[in-house]
Amino acid sequence: MTIHYILSLLLGPLLAAIVIGIVWTKRGKDRYPGLLTSLFMGMGSIVIYLLFQFIAHKFGIDEFGNIRRSIFYSFVVMGIGSELGKYLILRYYNFPKSNFNGPLDSIVYSVMIGLGFAIMGNILYLTLPVYSEINIIYIYSVTIANVFFAVVMGFFVGMGKSRENKFVDSMTGLFGAAFFHALYFFCFIPDKEDYRLLLFLSIGIFIIVIMLYYKAFEINEEYKRIKNDE
Repeated sequence: MTIHYILSLLLGPLLAAIVIGIVWTKRGKDRYPGLLTSLFMGMGSIVIYLLFQFIAHKFGIDEFGNIRRSIFYSFVVMGIGSELGKYLILRYYNFPKSNFNGPLDSIVYSVMIGLGFAIMGNILYLTLPVYSEINIIYIYSVTIANVFFAVVMGFFVGMGKSRENKFVDSMTGLFGAAFFHALYFFCFIPDKEDYRLLLFLSIGIFIIVIMLYYKAFEINEEYKRIKNDE
């Protein structure tokens, strides 16, 4: 079991290092200022989730006695509670940067924030005496899952950079990521684990993420062509 703990804790930092290495190699260190800061801020964003969880515990919402309470907890506490902090960092720290040009840039920053959240989340999950039993599938998949949620949020928030109705794009990003995060957690509700749903969810969101990434890449290429023509 100890080796699983160690490997799951190393997965987040390893992915963050890979992303930073690729970005710095392909685009240069100055292309995305604040990349490491975004990672650490993502780690700090878990405070908002912990606040949501504290309130839920205070009112007994975290007791999964019936399906309605489980759904509410999944979508409000886990979904919105986990993604709200990430959204605030992306929208109000990264978004105003002058070199934040669209969805591709937004995805890069969003992924770093999401990895920061996942790193801290796994640390707390494995060290705090809250869970009587550690789910091995969860501790390995949660980091990848947060990358997927980050791509969804990053794409739509980034779309707002070139469109007037930024609020709609931002809310689409926030609630889209929250929706998938909630479904993901719903698959791991204690004593109700549904790995078949997890499999279908993984396939579906993987396809969506690939489509969003390539769309973001096309938009970025179009932006560069317009800029070169000016």
